[in-house]
Amino acid sequence: MPLNETRNAIGEVTRVLAQQLTARTDATTVDVGRPEHSAQSGSPGPKLNLFLYGFNHDAHMRNVPLDRGQEPPIWLCLKFLMTAVDGERDSDSSAALDLLGQGMLALRQINMQRPAELALLDNPEPIKIAFDDSAVDLLSAIMQGTDEHYRLSAAFDLRPLMLTRVEGSGGAPLIHSVGAPANPGILVLPSLGPRLDRVEPVAFDAGDAITLQGGDLAADTVEVCFGTTCFPVPPADVSNRELRLSVPAGLSAGSHAITARRTLPNGRRQSSNAVLGRLRPTVTAATPGVLSPSGPNLFGDVTVTGDLLGTEEDAVFVGFYSGGAVRLLLEVPGTAAQTSLTVSVPEDEALPPGSYRIIVRVNGEQAMDAPEVTWA
Repeated sequence: MPLNETRNAIGEVTRVLAQQLTARTDATTVDVGRPEHSAQSGSPGPKLNLFLYGFNHDAHMRNVPLDRGQEPPIWLCLKFLMTAVDGERDSDSSAALDLLGQGMLALRQINMQRPAELALLDNPEPIKIAFDDSAVDLLSAIMQGTDEHYRLSAAFDLRPLMLTRVEGSGGAPLIHSVGAPANPGILVLPSLGPRLDRVEPVAFDAGDAITLQGGDLAADTVEVCFGTTCFPVPPADVSNRELRLSVPAGLSAGSHAITARRTLPNGRRQSSNAVLGRLRPTVTAATPGVLSPSGPNLFGDVTVTGDLLGTEEDAVFVGFYSGGAVRLLLEVPGTAAQTSLTVSVPEDEALPPGSYRIIVRVNGEQAMDAPEVTWA
């Protein structure tokens, strides 16, 4: 939502909440307004009603500006009541109470998942939903008057919601350098350097698309480093607050400290703080070779194929999983190609015949797929 349109943010977030509750509950509609009006009019069928009965100025965000030198926006904490009405327009029946419970679970799910629709603005922190006590005094004070009667409702808060507009700030042209033109000296920038807040998703496979979010990321030359191994990122995939790339080849599976590094006009490099990303190995197949008997059990080799299965310097473990537990765990040497592993079950650890899932962990990260082999 553009900043100049945040004047409509109160109504917009209410409409989005109504749409989300309609999609996640058995309510035929979700009305906005006083609970009594929803019960007396509108479409038939079970309904939920959202009533914005008040707001507070968010004390934690009161003095937080969007940009240095600007006036802080108006940060609000909206206070809602959610009421359920059954098909007979009764809010006290068991059917209405069922629907009220569905609505409360849906609000918690919305708060945990934080759907993109609730990201109306680029808030310094995401919009959150928190339940309030639905005290008798609160509901009685709100539901009073000749046309009103007491209806059990769930109270909740939504914060922080921003109201603002685009305003000029008292700025000046930036200082490009300190020193004479022939000797530029130290470059001065209005920034402490690039900053990373998070990587999405946190766990990924080679070739997956990931997004790094933060601030001050844009530059003519930007690289993303996994540990000490850096890869260039095309300018088209970089904005000031977001950087997108596909996980490159040539890495090992495991947890990586990911940083963004940009090159300044004077040739120096600035690196961001590190965020943790988890690169998983990929297993495509597991094929047993010729097995030999050892009493009633069998021993022999299994060939595992995939990608990022580990080099000789990586910690590679392969588990044989059956019946709800790992029956055998072996440390396996990797290969330079990282595309196959040979897992040798020794005679003194021979396994009973049966079906086993092959679990591969490289540097602490487990592959998503665990193919099944028949040990016979």
